[in-house]
Amino acid sequence: MRFEDQPLADARGQPTTTGNVDLLADKLFDDDPRISHLLAEVLQRQEDEIHRLQCISQQRQRDIQRQEDEIHKLREELTAFREEVALERAYDRQRISKLENPDVVAAPSEKTTEHIEHVKALLRQQRTGMTVKEIGQRLGVTRQRAAQICNEMENQGLVNVDWRKRPRHAKIIRLPRVIGEDF
Repeated sequence: MRFEDQPLADARGQPTTTGNVDLLADKLFDDDPRISHLLAEVLQRQEDEIHRLQCISQQRQRDIQRQEDEIHKLREELTAFREEVALERAYDRQRISKLENPDVVAAPSEKTTEHIEHVKALLRQQRTGMTVKEIGQRLGVTRQRAAQICNEMENQGLVNVDWRKRPRHAKIIRLPRVIGEDF
């Protein structure tokens, strides 16, 4: 005797398990209809229990698959998070290293040093000071590069920066005045 799932047997047009059980019970217990009926009822309960357990098994398989998918997703997120943390640590170490070793500040390049000396010479000639734009034109560099050079000189205390209000708002770069200097 072959047991099949009830809906599957119906779909195939085959006799159902219940029908097979009834036929088996009829053959074994032709004499006593009560035993036949009792046996059919017990077999039907067993079949229902098997079907219920199959449904539970399928539900558990779906739950397991869902959990495996979630675990895979969480592992990917964990890997990305670890990479991000490692990168942040590297950046933090660089920042801490720079803070711990302030003497290891990048020295101005040779070209910047040449520009600084050239700007000092220009400012000695122009006692009234020069704008960043004028310095850039004289050095043959962009205004942005001239501003970087002037900022470097200001940080080193080599120049004073004033603001001109008219005709245009601009930075005026001047050499610091030394007491007793004749103009």
